[in-house]
Amino acid sequence: MKTKLIALNVVLVAGIGILAWQVNAGWKQAAAERAANLNVRVRPVTVAPAVPQPKPEGATPAQYARVAENNLFSSDRNPTVVIEPEKKEAPKPMPSLPVVYGVMGLPSGVKAIMAEKPGQDSRGIRAGDTIGEFKVLSLDTQNIKFEWNGKEIARKIDDLVDRSNPRAGGGNTSGPAAPPPAAPGATATPPPPPNAPPAGSTQNQDGSYSVTDKDGKKWIMTRTPFGMMRVPDTRGGR
Repeated sequence: MKTKLIALNVVLVAGIGILAWQVNAGWKQAAAERAANLNVRVRPVTVAPAVPQPKPEGATPAQYARVAENNLFSSDRNPTVVIEPEKKEAPKPMPSLPVVYGVMGLPSGVKAIMAEKPGQDSRGIRAGDTIGEFKVLSLDTQNIKFEWNGKEIARKIDDLVDRSNPRAGGGNTSGPAAPPPAAPGATATPPPPPNAPPAGSTQNQDGSYSVTDKDGKKWIMTRTPFGMMRVPDTRGGR
């Protein structure tokens, strides 16, 4: 047993000696290579002079004309610019002015009996009211001024009077009905005066008359240069 331990120790000592020798030999070789590299003389390298390249020519727009004219993705493309003329809408024609059947100078202001067109229902119009497409800006017994499409239109009352019907009845306006022909041998009863108040009417404070027809509908009768004129009563039973 003792002999084996001694032999093992001898082998270990011999291994350590061989390892130390190899390490020393490697260190010496590395030191020699490092010294050889440090003492090497570097030779200068001769570099040829740079030759300048020719300057490229500048691009001109004419060289790109075919690119603009011939497009692979749009066969109808061309350099011609088409400027479409500006579309101008035709001015809106002004409709016919309203017609007048009479003008009243009331304590509350001037009021005109008007209709949008001849033969239509007439109604009382004051300054600020609208009839059809027209707005009444100002009104007196002689002149009237409308506004239409941002424009002012001034007219005389006489130029707007509806003379197609001498009785100036309009739609809802009417004068006294003509009496029936008298029977043979009978004496004809003369018709009432044009401005006479209707039978069964009640006079109002503004000088007009209130009357109710056989259907129970209430009307206002006013005196005009054309005779008595009838308009619907819209005063709410006053």
